[in-house]
Amino acid sequence: MKCVALCLGLALMIGGALGLDHTDWNFITTVYDGRKVNGVLGINRRSMLMIPDAVTDPSKCNKRTINNHDFEKHLVAIKDPEKRECMVKPLGKRETYDRTKKALDNGSEFIQTMEHWAMPDSPLPKDRVEREIGSMLADFCSDSVVYMLKRATNIQLMRTKRCVVCLWCKSKIATDK
Repeated sequence: MKCVALCLGLALMIGGALGLDHTDWNFITTVYDGRKVNGVLGINRRSMLMIPDAVTDPSKCNKRTINNHDFEKHLVAIKDPEKRECMVKPLGKRETYDRTKKALDNGSEFIQTMEHWAMPDSPLPKDRVEREIGSMLADFCSDSVVYMLKRATNIQLMRTKRCVVCLWCKSKIATDK
């Protein structure tokens, strides 16, 4: 145990000495559909991990997901640990490290917007996951089946049977932005 702690400390010191990007952790409040939801956010130049507080009010949401944003691949993985599903979609044009970091530094609330995405009938084959979404998100989703979401059309919105959610639910399908 002492050896593990010593190795971990040494690795952190070497990483710091080399000037590697570190992760800043913040307590945040996001606003979705007029409701405030608290969570924890870790961000560095390559990625952002968003973990919401436990959902105790069923009127707010019926799911809790964890989001991992890959700024280099311009993708976000939305993981539902209960269903063991990981839904991946492209990041919005304004979802960049610089904009997110600036909002965090200014103390701004994160306002989430409604987006409509179509859930495919079948998951991405395991042998294509890392090639399609990169190693970081593949590791994040390794204990789940992976679905590549597509922007939904009006016809798909009417036929959708599954609820796709980032952090908090609303209606049939929604995701954070």
